[in-house]
Amino acid sequence: MNAANPALTTRRHKLRRRFIVPAICLVLIGLFYAEENWRGKRTWEICKSALKTQGIALNWTNYIPAAVPEDQNIFGVPEMVRWFSYEHGAGWVDFVRALPSATCPGFDITSNTAAMTVAEIMTGLPDTSRADNSTELRWDDPASRTEAANMINRALGPIAKTPQSPTGIGLMLREPYEVQPARIFLRCQTAPSLKELQGFLPDSVIQANAGLPERVLKFESDGDGSYRVTMPRLARAADYLAWSAGLEPQFALICRALQRPYSQLPGLYTNPNTVPGVNFLSVRNLAQMLGARAQCHLLQGQLEEALGDLTLMHDFCRRVLAGQRPPTVFSAMVNQAVRGLYAGQIGEGLRLQAWREPQLIALQEQLKTIDVIGPVKEAFTLEAVITHRALVSVPSAGMVKRTAFARLYPSGWGYQHLAARLNLDFGRLSCFDTANQVIFADRVAAASKHAHAFDQGAYGVVGSLAQLNFERACQNTAHSQTEIVEALTACALERFRLAHGEYPENLDALVPQFLDTVPNDVIGGRPLHYRRATGGMFVLYSVGWNGRDDGGVRGQPLPSTDGDWVWPD
Repeated sequence: MNAANPALTTRRHKLRRRFIVPAICLVLIGLFYAEENWRGKRTWEICKSALKTQGIALNWTNYIPAAVPEDQNIFGVPEMVRWFSYEHGAGWVDFVRALPSATCPGFDITSNTAAMTVAEIMTGLPDTSRADNSTELRWDDPASRTEAANMINRALGPIAKTPQSPTGIGLMLREPYEVQPARIFLRCQTAPSLKELQGFLPDSVIQANAGLPERVLKFESDGDGSYRVTMPRLARAADYLAWSAGLEPQFALICRALQRPYSQLPGLYTNPNTVPGVNFLSVRNLAQMLGARAQCHLLQGQLEEALGDLTLMHDFCRRVLAGQRPPTVFSAMVNQAVRGLYAGQIGEGLRLQAWREPQLIALQEQLKTIDVIGPVKEAFTLEAVITHRALVSVPSAGMVKRTAFARLYPSGWGYQHLAARLNLDFGRLSCFDTANQVIFADRVAAASKHAHAFDQGAYGVVGSLAQLNFERACQNTAHSQTEIVEALTACALERFRLAHGEYPENLDALVPQFLDTVPNDVIGGRPLHYRRATGGMFVLYSVGWNGRDDGGVRGQPLPSTDGDWVWPD
């Protein structure tokens, strides 16, 4: 036998190692991919099973509404489509703008230069004689500012705040020429400057009641230490009602349309991107007009007419906005915004102490049925379904590649990414307790932080979570629901005052005659805060978004999270 060639043997070993090592690496890589793909699919199946257990359907076809007969559809009325469908423009707004405004003096404050004198102020040193028919106030007396404000308010008579309505200004009962200016003699040690005098009588004196913009009071010097105080002429309630009477046939048509059992906008529902929606400008304009009409009727003592205006606003929200199917975030946000306006107009009537027992009972029955949290939760559930539909329709579950090696990632990672995204989306729903009408602000903050971290991770996703500001939507929803809860409680407090001549010591005294139960705070579910205040008033408030009791100190408007949410807003 010939001896083996050592060189040949060595070459064979080298060739064997050269092929075996890569083969082993390929096997290990294959096992890695198989393992990751199996884990990803298993994670995805577990996620789908958990959602199915919760009764959540991920197929968009489950949310496509069945067609309804045109004669049973609110939007089977052509005018309703033209006025309030987003696809057909701001029809209602255009329709209202076409009405003549000559019958409503002061209709638009931006073009109204007419002013009315509300006070005549004369200043004098200690040895100056007081002018006839004037009330003497002392410059150095803090109570003088309040008394001067009260004198102007008495000169104006009953005035009401409108909700940024077509008038854009406050409403009054009297004719402008009927306003007898308050005559004030202000005794001072030294003559005040114009700036100091403006500080003595700030705009907030009138703004709080009339709903006017800033800097409404103007001081004009008449010489010798005398000043005329003027403000834009308010719209007289009777004039506004006469102007808006031109819309009464349209209001009647809306009322008849709302009696139909279904509300379905015409459009394509097979794709979530083509679902029709309402026109926010038109809906808001309708609500503002009804709110302004309610205030006019209250000023004139026409309580049933005022209740009718607010009832139409309530029914429109209940049937058209909250009843939209499938529920969208946009419709839910419009609903909560208009509901807040509705509660504010009830509050204006309470400030005027105009409501009486029958109307208060009717308003409470409406308020008890209002839930703005439920539609918002439904809408975000639908958004998660839409996200699922978008992600499963694109490669790698919609993962946006952020590295040069992303193409080599196992497909199972896409499934894990999809499961994580849906768990995050559907997990946010635990921030809402619809049964008790509670929102947990701490959970919302945690969910938003988690969402931000998810978007900033190694993988992005088509359709960032930041596109829908979940936290801001929850804040607005909680605030509107708080206004509803506080309005319900304030109506009960007013009924108690009408019956007993004063407000109760605590809210428990309202049960069961004026309230079924004492409502909880929307933020966290703890009891609302209430106390009697001086001057026959009360303080009613929620702890607000920060969840901290600040003693009823009013915070800045959202998105600020400081302070409490105090009634009225």
